[in-house]
Amino acid sequence: MKNILVAARSFFGRTAKTLWQGFHRHKKKILAALAAVLIGVLFTLEDESKVLVTDTTKVEVGRVRKELPVTGIIKPVEGAEVKTGSRFTGVIESLAVKIGDSVRKDQEIAKLDSREQQAECRKLEASIRKLNAELRQIKETYPLQIEEAAARIMSAEAEQRYSRLNHNRMSSLSKASAISNDEMDKAEQSLDIARANQRLQEKVKQRLEAEYLLQINSLEEAIAEAEAELASALIRLSYATITSPMDGVVSEITAQEGETLVAGLQVAHLITVLDPKRLELQMYVDENDIGQVRPGAEVAFTVEAYRDRTFKGKVDLIHPGPEIRNNIVYYRALVRLAPELALEFRPEMTARCTIVTGEVENALLIPNAAFKWLEDKQIVFVAEGGDVHPVSVVTGLEGLTHTQVLEGLEEGQVVATKLELPSPLPADWRP
Repeated sequence: MKNILVAARSFFGRTAKTLWQGFHRHKKKILAALAAVLIGVLFTLEDESKVLVTDTTKVEVGRVRKELPVTGIIKPVEGAEVKTGSRFTGVIESLAVKIGDSVRKDQEIAKLDSREQQAECRKLEASIRKLNAELRQIKETYPLQIEEAAARIMSAEAEQRYSRLNHNRMSSLSKASAISNDEMDKAEQSLDIARANQRLQEKVKQRLEAEYLLQINSLEEAIAEAEAELASALIRLSYATITSPMDGVVSEITAQEGETLVAGLQVAHLITVLDPKRLELQMYVDENDIGQVRPGAEVAFTVEAYRDRTFKGKVDLIHPGPEIRNNIVYYRALVRLAPELALEFRPEMTARCTIVTGEVENALLIPNAAFKWLEDKQIVFVAEGGDVHPVSVVTGLEGLTHTQVLEGLEEGQVVATKLELPSPLPADWRP
């Protein structure tokens, strides 16, 4: 321990001696440096009591626009993208198109196996032919039977007339006791039978006429029902042929030839057709800003595919329904794109949009950088005759770079945009 203390005393002694010798050798330089530092501190303390302005601008008259930056997405207009398919299950026999092909309205684009539906149609057609044959038979045979019944009625009438004449003769002879009672009874019986036979033939004729009408009505109804079933079967058969619902481009195919298209409670989608001329820009505006947006407002937007181009449009519609994303409520402002412009875009492209929510011509303007905060109040510093002092202003429309001034400044005045404030602030500057 004693050796350590001796070594330490020796080290610090040599160090102190070296520093003292160095100070004596460079005494003038060290004193000059200390004086420069002291002068700098004094100047700094003096400058802190003044305003240091590094940049200014003049109050000028011009146009100010308030713009709202939002994000948008290029999407098909409602009805411009249609998914088509079939309402019955079947194997895909053929696909006449591929993705990117142009199609026309009602053009055949796919066909399914329809043998079962064709067989059902043939069965119903045979049933209709059978019913028509029965109807023809009824129309041909029943009139003949009715004519036969009419002839039997005429015969019964003739027989009845004869029986009545015979009865009258027998009645006269019976009164003269020229014939027996048995012969008179037979004459009355013959007359009664003739009368009954005539009534019977008349009833038979009435029955045949009624049956004729009922059979015709029944067969005609059966034929109409079968024809309706055939029409329904033909409609189901038409589902096997898938046609394009409109002019456009094939944008999606969900199955290929040989696969089975299964239709359940909903239509089985097979091919999606898009009309590339019918696109719109959907801008998502925050619920806090949607009150500033009105139909007809000008819109400028860009997409990454065309970085050097800025596209123009106007708000056509503000969708009434909200859209919630990440627990934030948005409203969609829609911009319809002209057909020639829509062809340059693709659905789901992201766009950076700017909506003009206000514009004033011949407004008194100052840069937004001229506004400074003094405690909780926003003011502007005016530079006049070498003096700088704060001024409270009444503002109007606030643009991206400039703000309209309604009161507090005049055209041509110089305001500071970059400055350093004194510390502490003068008492008359405090709001």
